[in-house]
Amino acid sequence: MMLKSSAKDTSFGWMYAFPLSALLLLILVGCTSQQKASSVRVDVDARRPAKTMSEYNLFTLSPTYGSTGTAEPNLPLLPNEGVIPYTVNNSHFVDYAQSRYYLYLPPKTQANYRENDTFEFPVGTVLVQMLTFQNDLGDTSKGEQLIEIRLLIHQTKGWVAVPYLWDLEKADARRAVVGARTPVRWIDDDGQVREHDFITLNMNQCKQCHKNRDRVQPIGTKARYLNHTSGQGGKNQLTYWTEIGYLSDLPEDLNSVPKSPAWNKRGTGSIKERARIWLDVNCAPCHNPEGSAIMSGLDLSVHQVTPVKFGVYKPPIAAGLGSGGYRFSIEPGTSPNSFLLFRIRSTDPSIMMPPIGRGLVDKEGAALVSQWIDQIPSDEELEQRALNPMEAYRESLAGGNAKQGRELFSSKLQCITCHITDESKSGTIGPSLADVGARESREYLLESIVSPSKKIVEGYETTILTPKNGMILSGTLVSEDSYEVTLATPDGESITVRKEDLKSLRQSTLSMMPSMANLLTIEEARDLVEYLSSLKGIR
Repeated sequence: MMLKSSAKDTSFGWMYAFPLSALLLLILVGCTSQQKASSVRVDVDARRPAKTMSEYNLFTLSPTYGSTGTAEPNLPLLPNEGVIPYTVNNSHFVDYAQSRYYLYLPPKTQANYRENDTFEFPVGTVLVQMLTFQNDLGDTSKGEQLIEIRLLIHQTKGWVAVPYLWDLEKADARRAVVGARTPVRWIDDDGQVREHDFITLNMNQCKQCHKNRDRVQPIGTKARYLNHTSGQGGKNQLTYWTEIGYLSDLPEDLNSVPKSPAWNKRGTGSIKERARIWLDVNCAPCHNPEGSAIMSGLDLSVHQVTPVKFGVYKPPIAAGLGSGGYRFSIEPGTSPNSFLLFRIRSTDPSIMMPPIGRGLVDKEGAALVSQWIDQIPSDEELEQRALNPMEAYRESLAGGNAKQGRELFSSKLQCITCHITDESKSGTIGPSLADVGARESREYLLESIVSPSKKIVEGYETTILTPKNGMILSGTLVSEDSYEVTLATPDGESITVRKEDLKSLRQSTLSMMPSMANLLTIEEARDLVEYLSSLKGIR
């Protein structure tokens, strides 16, 4: 099925062509997309996503779309009834591609406002990210190349992430099950010709960034990214959504709604504020307490206020070559010695962060993060606690409250993700702690908490796989033979890789468990040691 061109466009493309007075009149008389029947087709119980974009009928082919595959200066697709364009003030880096966003809600439904989290969307919602390259950044009249269309579809079973690759000849986009590489050529702000392969992820890779606690969900539809004046008659975007019936529960006082600075606009915030937002957009989808990178112990979300949790004086864990030999994720005042920046500036698949979805370095973003790190004041006490944790926490060897330690273990620190105790059977990536109090001394327990790489339990060493193509993998070795190797990963899954597909396989001298030094107070460490000491393996 192909997208059909129509001389009479009934889509939301009219928002860009109608005079402002006509647009306001339509809003005032209540002629909104929410009140009209939609021609969009979304099967919320489909076993698999549609093979082509046209099957959803989200867009209509532009009448100006020609045989060359361009519709200069506009895109070849116009949104259909019920599909509205929206903008975000911060978008993640995708190799200098431009992102255009669209939202479809089923008729007579609304999204629910949330202050800090992703808005709650009804089943049947479709979020669209259209990725294009402007042919010449200095001349918009030269049009842009449509490369990829990413969909997040809210089905009955949950959200499904699907990439579609644009086909110039067929004037449609086809589902990219295994991903793809598309050669692109464009001219940058300096007039330089840029040529590279744009990477389209496969469906499983899409899940990686959108997955929190085994649940796929949207990332960018948060109040702080949507709260700004957009193209809807000069109105605040969230106010506009409310007026057309797309959003409920928006506070009357817009000043109470979170609003983030734009990381690439100096006047919107300080260097620190903008750098933290850049990390929030590009890194926090995985590096948050519920993200797929939970085992790193790194929380790069903008709401994290504890310095070591967003990298300050945080030592590395077993992550392959990612630390670059540097001591800390962030070494205050010294960005060249911070492996956080080292990974952001790398394009080596075994080192770079984010590990997927890019082949280039966001030079402007990296420069901003570097400026921020260089401004962070040093703290000798925190540095020594990270370098000599046993000495710093020695007071935690005596006393403590086992009940409070249990709460730390189970909830705040989420140790049960990896460890079995006499009360929990959930974690298997780390050694069982069901009778650890009967086997080990308090000093050993404290050392395992604040300096876990000092002694790694036999059989629980970290195995690191570096594929010939793709991101680095780490976990506990489950099995290995002449042909393949299987790892148990921190998210509870197992991964099997053929040895012929590997560049290297090695064991790390670092533990996968992050050090709790600087993350715990003396009292918290004392309570945790007391709790672990109480685990005798007797019910």
